[in-house]
Amino acid sequence: MTVRLKDIANEAGVSISTVSRVLNDPSTTAARQDLQEKIWEIVRRTGYSPNRQAQSLKNGTREQELTVKKPVYCLIACSAEEVKDDTFYTQILSAIEREAYNNNYALAYTFFARDLENPATVRQFQENPKDNLIVIGRFKPAIMKILSKGFKRIVYTGLNELEINCDQVLCDGYKGIMEAVQYFYDLGHRRIGLIGNQANREARCRGYFSRMKELGLTVEPCNLAPDTTLSLEGGQQGMMQLIRQNFNATAIICANDMVAMGVLHTCKKQGIRVPEDLSVMGMNDMETVQYISPMLTTVHVPMDEMGRVAMRVLIDRAEGGHTLPQRVFLPFYIAKRESTAGIAGKGRAADHE
Repeated sequence: MTVRLKDIANEAGVSISTVSRVLNDPSTTAARQDLQEKIWEIVRRTGYSPNRQAQSLKNGTREQELTVKKPVYCLIACSAEEVKDDTFYTQILSAIEREAYNNNYALAYTFFARDLENPATVRQFQENPKDNLIVIGRFKPAIMKILSKGFKRIVYTGLNELEINCDQVLCDGYKGIMEAVQYFYDLGHRRIGLIGNQANREARCRGYFSRMKELGLTVEPCNLAPDTTLSLEGGQQGMMQLIRQNFNATAIICANDMVAMGVLHTCKKQGIRVPEDLSVMGMNDMETVQYISPMLTTVHVPMDEMGRVAMRVLIDRAEGGHTLPQRVFLPFYIAKRESTAGIAGKGRAADHE
């Protein structure tokens, strides 16, 4: 069955031009966010992808006939608790979907790490292998043994460089947190804490310890929340743990923005002023962090570009381009806002040296 642009517009209850703008312009304001999500849901369900040859024969806003093209599968590899509120995953996934659509591919199915605990799901993939998979978020390399039997081509995108035999599109969390420690050091902070998942010594955690050692700074146990879920609740719990440990840090680095938002919430409840008493930094630069008070300083991660490049790398391999595993590193920077300040005049920092 041929699916037309008009069919999508009718089901979504919007105009054909609105559908076209949503599908072709990721920054469009032609529809509310909920309507954009509805349009993309219809696209996924109908397996809809543009026929570029047909499109080139038409002019203006006339309808495009569409054909189902090559499917792409996505695995969100982190725990459900971490995925729940964090737009890191959904933003990358949306960018993958847009890039797939624009290249005659279609996002066919998204599954989660917990699905791999189901033997029936694993058996289904292995008995009916698929071509294309993009993995979003860190995962144990051992899982590659399962995935490689179910998928011909695999691209991983995330913050952790992994020792796996597949293409990787990365924003280096190790170096990002090293830069965060350096930023606080340059502001005069010497007691710098960390709230994040240190149990597995993942990239962000390793970056923290490495730069602290390079700078000759002492890592004090009272300033660490060593086993925190990377979520809003995890940030709240991690900050309460530091309070119970009588922390003396003047600056706290959080493994992601959701953790940082939980920290800010707890600080407000506990009467800890940010940044006057404690500077707080996150990582990822979710859109919402610009609208909280104080606005969050964070390590900006190019989430949209990670999704787009991951899809382009997959397409290049699928269509006869590169054959050896590639590792593509995308840049980060510190987005400086209101939640961080220099050491001078900070109540908790009077004896920082």
